[in-house]
Amino acid sequence: MCADIDMYNDVYADLIGLIGLENTLKIYSHYNGQQLSFPKRLYSKVYVERKVIEEYDGTNIKQLAKKYSYTERWVSGKIKEFVKES
Repeated sequence: MCADIDMYNDVYADLIGLIGLENTLKIYSHYNGQQLSFPKRLYSKVYVERKVIEEYDGTNIKQLAKKYSYTERWVSGKIKEFVKES
């Protein structure tokens, strides 16, 4: 296939710029005709809960909240749940 960017719809042209033509064609082939939306958060909630508990040092709620894109209240709540269950 040709890499003349003007021949592709905007979303595909953007993808070609980000990940290249070959990878864009793989995505097109796999998801052709489907509408996709990407969650705001990259990591699953289960993973983040586990990492918050592992990385919590007693003082770093704010940093963990920022790192994983959750609120300090949510992080604090997960830590409290863990302590209560332990």
